[in-house]
Amino acid sequence: MVEFIPINLDFHKSVLVDLNEEYLSWIADEMKKHYDLDIFNMEGTIQNNKIEQKVLIRVYAKTSVEQLTSYIPPEGIYYILQIDEKIAGMGALRKIKMNVGEVKRMYIRPEYRGQGLGKVLLQQILRKAKEFRFSTIRLETGKFMTTAQYIYHEAGFREIDEYPEMETPPPLRTYWLFMEKEI
Repeated sequence: MVEFIPINLDFHKSVLVDLNEEYLSWIADEMKKHYDLDIFNMEGTIQNNKIEQKVLIRVYAKTSVEQLTSYIPPEGIYYILQIDEKIAGMGALRKIKMNVGEVKRMYIRPEYRGQGLGKVLLQQILRKAKEFRFSTIRLETGKFMTTAQYIYHEAGFREIDEYPEMETPPPLRTYWLFMEKEI
C-alpha cells in the first residue's frame, strides 16, 4: 500500500536527512558517470577539499532539510513515500512566489524504481499544488534524469529558461533542465 506521509521533523528528521544524503550522493555519482564531473571540485558548488565528500553531503543534507521543511501548508509540504511501511522515496512542494510553487527533491530509491511511484508522487504533489491555489508549478531536473523528464513531460510540464528561485549552482546549470506547468 502506497502512503504519502507529510513529514513532521519531530519524528522524521533523521529519515529525511538520510534520504537527502542518499539523493545528493546519487546526483554526485551520476554527474561523475555521465559527464566526468566532480561537483565537489567545481567553482561555485559545494566545495571544501579538506572535508571528506560524504561528510560534506551529510552537512548539506541537514541544512537543506531544515530549509525545505520550513514550508508547511499552505506554503508547501514535504512527503515521505512509504510502501508497506518501508520508505521508498520523498518529494516536496514549496511556494516560491505568489501563486507559484516548485517541486523539490523528487526521489525514488533505486529498489523501488520502475513501479510508477515517481508518477504517483508527482500526482500527489500536483493535487496539493491545486489545493494551495498555485497556478504555476516549476521544477529543476538533471539532464541525465531521463525517466523523471518523461514523467514531467507526460504530466504537462514544458522546458523553460532558468528562473530566479532555482537552487542549482551556476556551474551545474548547463547540465540541468528547468520546467514549468500551468495548473
